[in-house]
Amino acid sequence: MKSNIAKSLFAIVPAMLMMAASCGNSGSGDATGVEVPSEIQIGPAVLKMVNVEPTSFTSGIAPSGIKAKGATIRQVVLSGYSISAAPVSQEVWTAVMGSNPSSTQSAELPVDMVSYKDCLKFIAKLSKMTGIPFSMPTEAQWECAVLSGKSAVAEKFVEMCEDTFVDTPAQELAIDPLEVGKITQKVARQKALRTVYEDYSKSPLYTFHVVVNTKVPVTEEIKRAFIDKDPLRENVSAGEKIKVGSQLITMIGVEGGTFEMGGTKEQGKSAGEDEKPVHEVTVSGFEIAQTEVTAGLWLEVMGSLPYGNKDSEPNKPVVNVSWYDCQEFLLKLNALTGRKFRLPTEAEWEYAARGGRYSRHTTLSGSIYTVQVAAYIDNASSKVVPVKKYLANELGIYDMSGNAWEWCQDSYAPYSEAAVTDPYVNEPGEMRVMRGGSAASRWDACRVSNRSGIPASSMKGTFGFRLAL
Repeated sequence: MKSNIAKSLFAIVPAMLMMAASCGNSGSGDATGVEVPSEIQIGPAVLKMVNVEPTSFTSGIAPSGIKAKGATIRQVVLSGYSISAAPVSQEVWTAVMGSNPSSTQSAELPVDMVSYKDCLKFIAKLSKMTGIPFSMPTEAQWECAVLSGKSAVAEKFVEMCEDTFVDTPAQELAIDPLEVGKITQKVARQKALRTVYEDYSKSPLYTFHVVVNTKVPVTEEIKRAFIDKDPLRENVSAGEKIKVGSQLITMIGVEGGTFEMGGTKEQGKSAGEDEKPVHEVTVSGFEIAQTEVTAGLWLEVMGSLPYGNKDSEPNKPVVNVSWYDCQEFLLKLNALTGRKFRLPTEAEWEYAARGGRYSRHTTLSGSIYTVQVAAYIDNASSKVVPVKKYLANELGIYDMSGNAWEWCQDSYAPYSEAAVTDPYVNEPGEMRVMRGGSAASRWDACRVSNRSGIPASSMKGTFGFRLAL
Protein backbone atom coordinates (compact mmCIF):
# COMPACT_ATOMS: atom_id res chain seq x y z
CA MET A 1 0.00 0.00 0.00
CA LYS A 2 2.88 2.37 0.48
CA SER A 3 3.58 4.75 -2.38
CA ASN A 4 5.96 7.61 -3.09
CA ILE A 5 4.60 11.06 -3.81
CA ALA A 6 3.77 11.56 -7.45
CA LYS A 7 4.72 15.21 -7.68
CA SER A 8 4.76 15.36 -11.42
CA LEU A 9 1.30 14.04 -12.20
CA PHE A 10 -0.67 17.26 -12.59
CA ALA A 11 -1.49 20.61 -11.08
CA ILE A 12 -5.08 21.81 -11.10
CA VAL A 13 -5.60 25.48 -11.89
CA PRO A 14 -9.07 27.02 -11.66
CA ALA A 15 -8.37 28.92 -14.86
CA MET A 16 -8.62 25.59 -16.67
CA LEU A 17 -12.38 25.77 -16.30
CA MET A 18 -13.06 26.56 -19.91
CA MET A 19 -14.70 24.72 -22.76
CA ALA A 20 -12.64 22.73 -25.23
CA ALA A 21 -12.10 23.87 -28.77
CA SER A 22 -14.80 23.38 -31.39
CA CYS A 23 -14.82 20.67 -34.01
CA GLY A 24 -13.33 21.90 -37.26
CA ASN A 25 -15.89 22.66 -39.96
CA SER A 26 -18.89 22.04 -37.77
CA GLY A 27 -19.21 25.59 -36.46
CA SER A 28 -18.11 26.99 -33.14
CA GLY A 29 -20.16 24.60 -31.08
CA ASP A 30 -20.43 27.29 -28.38
CA ALA A 31 -23.74 28.91 -27.46
CA THR A 32 -23.00 31.00 -24.41
CA GLY A 33 -26.22 32.32 -22.96
CA VAL A 34 -28.35 30.53 -25.58
CA GLU A 35 -31.23 28.36 -24.44
CA VAL A 36 -31.37 25.27 -26.61
CA PRO A 37 -34.99 24.17 -27.29
CA SER A 38 -35.97 20.67 -26.21
CA GLU A 39 -37.40 20.11 -29.70
CA ILE A 40 -35.96 21.61 -32.89
CA GLN A 41 -38.09 21.41 -36.04
CA ILE A 42 -36.11 20.66 -39.20
CA GLY A 43 -38.55 20.43 -42.08
CA PRO A 44 -40.70 17.36 -41.37
CA ALA A 45 -38.25 16.05 -38.76
CA VAL A 46 -37.83 16.86 -35.07
CA LEU A 47 -34.46 16.81 -33.30
CA LYS A 48 -34.96 16.32 -29.55
CA MET A 49 -32.37 17.74 -27.15
CA VAL A 50 -31.69 17.23 -23.43
CA ASN A 51 -29.87 19.60 -21.11
CA VAL A 52 -26.91 18.48 -18.97
CA GLU A 53 -26.04 20.72 -16.03
CA PRO A 54 -22.43 21.28 -14.94
CA THR A 55 -21.38 18.13 -13.16
CA SER A 56 -18.64 15.69 -12.33
CA PHE A 57 -18.55 11.95 -12.87
CA THR A 58 -16.19 8.99 -12.89
CA SER A 59 -15.45 8.11 -16.52
CA GLY A 60 -14.48 4.68 -17.72
CA ILE A 61 -17.11 2.82 -15.66
CA ALA A 62 -19.68 0.76 -17.57
CA PRO A 63 -23.31 0.56 -16.28
CA SER A 64 -22.45 -2.86 -14.85
CA GLY A 65 -20.07 -1.12 -12.44
CA ILE A 66 -16.88 -2.52 -13.99
CA LYS A 67 -14.29 -0.77 -16.13
CA ALA A 68 -15.30 -0.24 -19.75
CA LYS A 69 -13.02 -2.17 -22.09
CA GLY A 70 -10.25 0.07 -23.42
CA ALA A 71 -11.17 2.97 -21.10
CA THR A 72 -9.23 4.61 -18.28
CA ILE A 73 -10.93 5.38 -14.98
CA ARG A 74 -10.61 9.04 -14.04
CA GLN A 75 -12.72 11.85 -12.62
CA VAL A 76 -14.12 14.36 -15.10
CA VAL A 77 -15.65 17.78 -14.46
CA LEU A 78 -17.89 19.12 -17.24
CA SER A 79 -19.39 22.52 -17.97
CA GLY A 80 -23.02 22.58 -19.07
CA TYR A 81 -24.11 21.41 -22.53
CA SER A 82 -27.10 20.17 -24.50
CA ILE A 83 -27.06 16.82 -26.33
CA SER A 84 -29.45 15.07 -28.68
CA ALA A 85 -31.78 12.76 -26.79
CA ALA A 86 -30.79 9.90 -29.10
CA PRO A 87 -28.42 9.34 -32.02
CA VAL A 88 -29.20 11.41 -35.11
CA SER A 89 -32.07 9.68 -36.90
CA GLN A 90 -32.28 8.94 -40.59
CA GLU A 91 -35.24 11.32 -40.80
CA VAL A 92 -33.22 14.21 -39.36
CA TRP A 93 -30.23 13.42 -41.56
CA THR A 94 -32.40 13.35 -44.68
CA ALA A 95 -34.12 16.63 -43.73
CA VAL A 96 -30.71 18.31 -43.57
CA MET A 97 -28.74 16.52 -46.32
CA GLY A 98 -31.50 15.58 -48.77
CA SER A 99 -30.64 11.87 -48.98
CA ASN A 100 -30.31 8.82 -46.74
CA PRO A 101 -27.11 6.73 -46.96
CA SER A 102 -28.12 4.18 -44.29
CA SER A 103 -27.71 0.44 -44.86
CA THR A 104 -31.18 -0.45 -43.53
CA GLN A 105 -33.51 2.44 -44.18
CA SER A 106 -36.13 3.48 -41.65
CA ALA A 107 -36.90 7.06 -40.60
CA GLU A 108 -36.68 6.32 -36.86
CA LEU A 109 -33.43 4.36 -36.92
CA PRO A 110 -30.04 6.03 -36.38
CA VAL A 111 -28.30 7.11 -39.54
CA ASP A 112 -25.34 4.91 -40.48
CA MET A 113 -22.84 4.50 -43.35
CA VAL A 114 -21.57 8.00 -42.63
CA SER A 115 -17.98 8.95 -41.87
CA TYR A 116 -16.76 11.48 -39.34
CA LYS A 117 -16.11 13.88 -42.22
CA ASP A 118 -19.70 13.35 -43.43
CA CYS A 119 -20.89 14.18 -39.90
CA LEU A 120 -18.99 17.47 -39.96
CA LYS A 121 -20.70 18.44 -43.21
CA PHE A 122 -24.08 17.53 -41.69
CA ILE A 123 -23.36 19.57 -38.56
CA ALA A 124 -22.29 22.59 -40.60
CA LYS A 125 -25.56 22.52 -42.56
CA LEU A 126 -27.64 21.85 -39.44
CA SER A 127 -26.04 24.82 -37.68
CA LYS A 128 -26.70 27.09 -40.65
CA MET A 129 -30.35 25.95 -40.94
CA THR A 130 -31.16 26.39 -37.24
CA GLY A 131 -28.83 29.20 -36.20
CA ILE A 132 -27.63 26.99 -33.35
CA PRO A 133 -23.90 26.08 -33.19
CA PHE A 134 -23.90 22.27 -33.07
CA SER A 135 -20.83 20.08 -32.77
CA MET A 136 -19.81 16.47 -32.30
CA PRO A 137 -19.81 15.34 -28.68
CA THR A 138 -16.54 14.89 -26.88
CA GLU A 139 -16.05 11.44 -25.44
CA ALA A 140 -16.64 12.81 -21.94
CA GLN A 141 -19.89 14.54 -22.96
CA TRP A 142 -21.16 11.38 -24.65
CA GLU A 143 -20.20 9.18 -21.71
CA CYS A 144 -21.72 11.46 -19.06
CA ALA A 145 -25.04 11.83 -20.89
CA VAL A 146 -25.39 8.21 -21.95
CA LEU A 147 -24.20 6.47 -18.79
CA SER A 148 -26.36 8.73 -16.61
CA GLY A 149 -29.41 7.84 -18.69
CA LYS A 150 -30.05 11.39 -19.91
CA SER A 151 -29.53 10.40 -23.53
CA ALA A 152 -30.37 7.11 -25.23
CA VAL A 153 -28.23 4.90 -27.46
CA ALA A 154 -28.98 2.26 -30.01
CA GLU A 155 -27.42 -0.79 -28.42
CA LYS A 156 -25.90 -2.39 -31.54
CA PHE A 157 -24.27 0.81 -32.76
CA VAL A 158 -20.87 2.32 -32.07
CA GLU A 159 -20.91 6.09 -31.61
CA MET A 160 -18.37 8.48 -33.12
CA CYS A 161 -16.90 11.17 -30.85
CA GLU A 162 -14.89 14.31 -31.53
CA ASP A 163 -11.73 13.25 -29.70
CA THR A 164 -8.59 12.00 -31.37
CA PHE A 165 -7.88 8.49 -30.14
CA VAL A 166 -5.09 8.48 -27.57
CA ASP A 167 -4.55 6.62 -24.33
CA THR A 168 -6.19 8.87 -21.72
CA PRO A 169 -3.97 9.66 -18.73
CA ALA A 170 -4.65 7.45 -15.74
CA GLN A 171 -5.41 8.78 -12.29
CA GLU A 172 -6.04 12.32 -13.39
CA LEU A 173 -8.77 14.87 -12.83
CA ALA A 174 -9.85 16.18 -16.24
CA ILE A 175 -11.82 19.40 -16.82
CA ASP A 176 -13.86 19.58 -20.06
CA PRO A 177 -11.41 17.18 -21.75
CA LEU A 178 -10.97 17.03 -25.52
CA GLU A 179 -8.04 15.24 -27.15
CA VAL A 180 -7.02 17.07 -30.35
CA GLY A 181 -4.47 15.69 -32.82
CA LYS A 182 -3.55 15.50 -36.48
CA ILE A 183 -3.96 11.73 -36.80
CA THR A 184 -7.06 10.39 -38.51
CA GLN A 185 -8.01 7.98 -35.72
CA LYS A 186 -10.98 9.04 -33.60
CA VAL A 187 -12.68 7.68 -30.48
CA ALA A 188 -15.70 5.42 -30.89
CA ARG A 189 -17.84 4.45 -27.91
CA GLN A 190 -20.34 1.97 -26.63
CA LYS A 191 -21.43 1.79 -23.01
CA ALA A 192 -18.89 -0.89 -22.11
CA LEU A 193 -16.33 -0.35 -24.89
CA ARG A 194 -13.87 2.33 -25.98
CA THR A 195 -12.41 1.75 -29.41
CA VAL A 196 -11.06 3.56 -32.49
CA TYR A 197 -12.23 4.42 -36.01
CA GLU A 198 -10.73 6.19 -39.03
CA ASP A 199 -12.31 9.58 -39.76
CA TYR A 200 -12.96 8.59 -43.40
CA SER A 201 -14.45 5.14 -42.68
CA LYS A 202 -18.13 4.26 -43.11
CA SER A 203 -19.89 1.33 -41.49
CA PRO A 204 -23.45 0.09 -40.82
CA LEU A 205 -22.39 0.04 -37.14
CA TYR A 206 -21.35 3.71 -36.81
CA THR A 207 -23.65 6.57 -35.82
CA PHE A 208 -23.42 9.73 -33.70
CA HIS A 209 -25.04 12.30 -31.39
CA VAL A 210 -24.81 16.09 -31.66
CA VAL A 211 -24.22 18.62 -28.88
CA VAL A 212 -24.40 22.33 -28.21
CA ASN A 213 -21.85 23.66 -25.73
CA THR A 214 -23.98 26.02 -23.64
CA LYS A 215 -20.90 26.76 -21.49
CA VAL A 216 -22.88 26.99 -18.28
CA PRO A 217 -19.98 27.26 -15.84
CA VAL A 218 -19.02 24.76 -13.21
CA THR A 219 -20.47 25.80 -9.83
CA GLU A 220 -18.37 27.00 -6.92
CA GLU A 221 -19.42 23.89 -4.98
CA ILE A 222 -17.96 21.62 -7.64
CA LYS A 223 -14.84 23.78 -7.85
CA ARG A 224 -14.40 23.59 -4.09
CA ALA A 225 -14.90 19.85 -4.04
CA PHE A 226 -12.77 18.88 -7.00
CA ILE A 227 -10.24 21.66 -7.29
CA ASP A 228 -9.85 21.41 -3.60
CA LYS A 229 -9.87 24.43 -1.33
CA ASP A 230 -9.35 24.32 2.41
CA PRO A 231 -11.77 22.19 4.40
CA LEU A 232 -14.88 24.04 5.55
CA ARG A 233 -15.43 23.86 9.29
CA GLU A 234 -18.73 24.30 11.07
CA ASN A 235 -19.22 25.35 14.65
CA VAL A 236 -18.49 22.18 16.55
CA SER A 237 -20.98 20.57 18.91
CA ALA A 238 -20.45 17.86 21.48
CA GLY A 239 -21.97 15.44 19.01
CA GLU A 240 -25.22 15.08 17.15
CA LYS A 241 -27.46 12.74 15.21
CA ILE A 242 -28.44 13.82 11.69
CA LYS A 243 -31.30 12.10 9.84
CA VAL A 244 -30.91 11.56 6.10
CA GLY A 245 -34.01 9.82 4.79
CA SER A 246 -34.11 6.43 6.49
CA GLN A 247 -30.48 6.71 7.62
CA LEU A 248 -28.99 8.24 10.76
CA ILE A 249 -25.53 9.82 10.90
CA THR A 250 -24.03 9.88 14.41
CA MET A 251 -21.31 12.50 14.80
CA ILE A 252 -18.86 12.51 17.70
CA GLY A 253 -17.60 15.85 19.01
CA VAL A 254 -13.81 15.89 19.39
CA GLU A 255 -12.27 18.53 21.67
CA GLY A 256 -9.25 20.24 20.19
CA GLY A 257 -5.83 19.56 21.60
CA THR A 258 -2.14 18.96 20.97
CA PHE A 259 -0.58 15.55 20.28
CA GLU A 260 2.53 13.87 18.89
CA MET A 261 1.76 12.79 15.33
CA GLY A 262 3.57 10.00 13.54
CA GLY A 263 5.51 6.87 14.54
CA THR A 264 5.52 7.42 18.30
CA LYS A 265 7.08 4.97 20.77
CA GLU A 266 4.05 2.67 21.07
CA GLN A 267 3.99 2.21 17.26
CA GLY A 268 7.22 0.24 17.60
CA LYS A 269 9.40 -1.05 14.77
CA SER A 270 6.40 -1.28 12.44
CA ALA A 271 6.40 2.50 11.93
CA GLY A 272 7.44 3.34 8.37
CA GLU A 273 9.73 6.10 7.17
CA ASP A 274 6.73 8.15 6.03
CA GLU A 275 5.54 8.22 9.67
CA LYS A 276 8.67 10.17 10.64
CA PRO A 277 9.68 12.58 12.00
CA VAL A 278 7.29 12.58 14.93
CA HIS A 279 6.08 16.15 15.28
CA GLU A 280 3.77 18.24 17.45
CA VAL A 281 0.34 18.98 16.00
CA THR A 282 -2.46 21.11 17.42
CA VAL A 283 -5.98 20.62 16.07
CA SER A 284 -9.08 22.70 16.68
CA GLY A 285 -12.28 21.02 17.77
CA PHE A 286 -14.22 19.12 15.10
CA GLU A 287 -16.82 16.41 14.65
CA ILE A 288 -16.18 13.01 13.11
CA ALA A 289 -18.60 10.22 12.27
CA GLN A 290 -18.96 7.36 14.71
CA THR A 291 -18.72 4.88 11.84
CA GLU A 292 -17.53 4.66 8.29
CA VAL A 293 -20.11 5.71 5.68
CA THR A 294 -22.31 2.69 5.17
CA ALA A 295 -23.79 1.23 2.01
CA GLY A 296 -27.23 2.18 3.35
CA LEU A 297 -26.28 5.87 3.69
CA TRP A 298 -24.60 5.91 0.28
CA LEU A 299 -27.69 4.41 -1.34
CA GLU A 300 -29.94 6.95 0.38
CA VAL A 301 -27.87 9.86 -0.93
CA MET A 302 -26.72 8.63 -4.35
CA GLY A 303 -29.63 6.39 -5.40
CA SER A 304 -27.42 3.45 -6.40
CA LEU A 305 -24.45 1.54 -5.03
CA PRO A 306 -20.93 1.20 -6.45
CA TYR A 307 -19.94 -2.17 -7.87
CA GLY A 308 -19.39 -4.84 -5.22
CA ASN A 309 -21.76 -3.35 -2.61
CA LYS A 310 -25.15 -4.92 -1.82
CA ASP A 311 -28.36 -3.21 -0.77
CA SER A 312 -29.01 -6.29 1.35
CA GLU A 313 -25.95 -5.34 3.46
CA PRO A 314 -26.72 -1.73 4.40
CA ASN A 315 -24.62 -1.76 7.58
CA LYS A 316 -21.35 -2.61 5.89
CA PRO A 317 -19.01 0.25 4.92
CA VAL A 318 -19.52 1.38 1.35
CA VAL A 319 -16.42 0.39 -0.66
CA ASN A 320 -15.09 0.64 -4.19
CA VAL A 321 -15.19 4.43 -3.93
CA SER A 322 -12.45 6.77 -5.11
CA TRP A 323 -11.48 10.02 -3.41
CA TYR A 324 -13.36 11.78 -6.19
CA ASP A 325 -16.45 9.64 -5.57
CA CYS A 326 -16.32 10.79 -1.95
CA GLN A 327 -16.36 14.43 -3.11
CA GLU A 328 -19.39 13.75 -5.29
CA PHE A 329 -21.17 12.11 -2.35
CA LEU A 330 -20.34 15.08 -0.11
CA LEU A 331 -21.79 17.56 -2.58
CA LYS A 332 -25.08 15.67 -2.69
CA LEU A 333 -25.19 15.02 1.06
CA ASN A 334 -24.62 18.71 1.80
CA ALA A 335 -27.34 19.68 -0.65
CA LEU A 336 -29.74 17.33 1.14
CA THR A 337 -28.83 18.38 4.68
CA GLY A 338 -27.72 22.00 4.35
CA ARG A 339 -24.55 21.07 6.27
CA LYS A 340 -20.85 21.17 5.38
CA PHE A 341 -19.78 17.55 5.62
CA ARG A 342 -16.26 16.84 4.39
CA LEU A 343 -13.48 14.30 4.69
CA PRO A 344 -11.33 14.62 7.80
CA THR A 345 -7.85 16.03 7.42
CA GLU A 346 -5.07 13.54 8.06
CA ALA A 347 -4.22 15.20 11.38
CA GLU A 348 -7.86 15.15 12.52
CA TRP A 349 -8.12 11.50 11.56
CA GLU A 350 -5.06 10.45 13.54
CA TYR A 351 -6.00 12.58 16.54
CA ALA A 352 -9.47 11.01 16.66
CA ALA A 353 -8.08 7.50 16.08
CA ARG A 354 -5.69 7.98 19.03
CA GLY A 355 -8.62 8.96 21.27
CA GLY A 356 -8.06 12.73 21.32
CA ARG A 357 -7.55 14.17 24.82
CA TYR A 358 -8.56 10.83 26.33
CA SER A 359 -5.93 8.79 24.51
CA ARG A 360 -4.49 5.77 26.29
CA HIS A 361 -1.62 5.77 23.75
CA THR A 362 -2.35 2.35 22.32
CA THR A 363 -0.92 0.97 19.10
CA LEU A 364 -4.35 0.58 17.54
CA SER A 365 -7.45 2.73 17.84
CA GLY A 366 -8.74 1.80 21.30
CA SER A 367 -6.59 -1.22 22.13
CA ILE A 368 -3.24 -2.97 21.87
CA TYR A 369 -5.06 -6.12 20.74
CA THR A 370 -6.14 -6.23 17.09
CA VAL A 371 -8.90 -8.78 17.66
CA GLN A 372 -10.70 -6.40 20.04
CA VAL A 373 -11.07 -3.42 17.70
CA ALA A 374 -10.36 -4.40 14.11
CA ALA A 375 -11.66 -6.46 11.20
CA TYR A 376 -8.36 -7.50 9.57
CA ILE A 377 -6.93 -10.32 7.48
CA ASP A 378 -6.87 -12.89 10.32
CA ASN A 379 -10.52 -12.55 11.35
CA ALA A 380 -12.31 -11.03 8.35
CA SER A 381 -10.87 -12.95 5.38
CA SER A 382 -10.35 -9.73 3.38
CA LYS A 383 -14.06 -8.82 3.35
CA VAL A 384 -15.48 -5.81 5.19
CA VAL A 385 -17.94 -6.51 7.99
CA PRO A 386 -20.87 -4.50 9.41
CA VAL A 387 -19.76 -1.39 11.28
CA LYS A 388 -19.63 -1.44 15.09
CA LYS A 389 -18.89 -5.16 15.23
CA TYR A 390 -15.79 -4.55 17.33
CA LEU A 391 -15.05 -2.29 20.30
CA ALA A 392 -15.01 1.50 20.03
CA ASN A 393 -12.02 3.64 21.00
CA GLU A 394 -11.79 6.15 23.87
CA LEU A 395 -14.08 8.63 22.05
CA GLY A 396 -16.73 6.06 21.13
CA ILE A 397 -15.60 5.86 17.48
CA TYR A 398 -15.64 2.49 15.69
CA ASP A 399 -13.45 0.84 13.06
CA MET A 400 -10.65 3.39 12.84
CA SER A 401 -8.42 0.34 12.85
CA GLY A 402 -9.32 -2.16 10.11
CA ASN A 403 -12.53 -2.88 8.19
CA ALA A 404 -12.22 -0.29 5.36
CA TRP A 405 -9.31 1.94 4.43
CA GLU A 406 -10.44 5.55 4.89
CA TRP A 407 -9.76 8.47 2.55
CA CYS A 408 -8.57 11.74 4.09
CA GLN A 409 -8.76 15.15 2.41
CA ASP A 410 -5.00 15.76 2.32
CA SER A 411 -2.44 15.20 -0.39
CA TYR A 412 0.13 12.59 0.56
CA ALA A 413 3.36 14.36 1.51
CA PRO A 414 6.37 13.90 3.84
CA TYR A 415 6.21 15.15 7.42
CA SER A 416 8.38 17.97 8.68
CA GLU A 417 9.76 18.45 12.18
CA ALA A 418 8.01 21.77 12.72
CA ALA A 419 5.11 22.09 15.13
CA VAL A 420 1.92 22.93 13.22
CA THR A 421 -1.67 23.95 13.93
CA ASP A 422 -4.59 22.54 11.92
CA PRO A 423 -2.37 21.26 9.11
CA TYR A 424 -3.86 20.56 5.73
CA VAL A 425 -1.67 19.54 2.79
CA ASN A 426 -2.88 20.37 -0.72
CA GLU A 427 -0.01 19.84 -3.15
CA PRO A 428 -0.06 19.33 -6.92
CA GLY A 429 -0.39 15.68 -7.74
CA GLU A 430 -2.83 12.85 -7.56
CA MET A 431 -1.80 11.07 -4.36
CA ARG A 432 -4.19 11.33 -1.43
CA VAL A 433 -3.86 10.02 2.12
CA MET A 434 -5.54 6.81 3.16
CA ARG A 435 -5.63 5.62 6.78
CA GLY A 436 -6.60 2.83 9.12
CA GLY A 437 -5.93 -0.46 7.36
CA SER A 438 -8.67 -2.83 6.26
CA ALA A 439 -10.18 -6.28 6.42
CA ALA A 440 -7.48 -7.36 3.96
CA SER A 441 -4.58 -5.87 5.97
CA ARG A 442 -2.13 -7.34 8.45
CA TRP A 443 -2.42 -6.05 11.99
CA ASP A 444 0.43 -3.56 11.64
CA ALA A 445 -1.33 -1.71 8.79
CA CYS A 446 -4.19 -1.01 11.24
CA ARG A 447 -1.97 1.09 13.53
CA VAL A 448 -3.13 4.67 14.21
CA SER A 449 -0.01 6.25 12.68
CA ASN A 450 0.18 4.08 9.57
CA ARG A 451 -0.38 6.06 6.36
CA SER A 452 -0.52 5.37 2.63
CA GLY A 453 -0.48 7.52 -0.49
CA ILE A 454 -3.04 6.31 -3.02
CA PRO A 455 -4.06 7.81 -6.43
CA ALA A 456 -7.32 9.70 -5.93
CA SER A 457 -9.04 7.81 -8.78
CA SER A 458 -8.32 4.41 -7.24
CA MET A 459 -11.16 2.14 -6.17
CA LYS A 460 -10.97 -1.15 -4.32
CA GLY A 461 -13.22 -3.49 -2.39
CA THR A 462 -11.66 -2.24 0.87
CA PHE A 463 -11.56 1.53 0.12
CA GLY A 464 -14.13 3.58 2.06
CA PHE A 465 -14.35 6.78 4.13
CA ARG A 466 -15.98 8.56 7.07
CA LEU A 467 -17.44 12.02 7.49
CA ALA A 468 -16.22 15.08 9.36
CA LEU A 469 -17.66 18.50 10.22
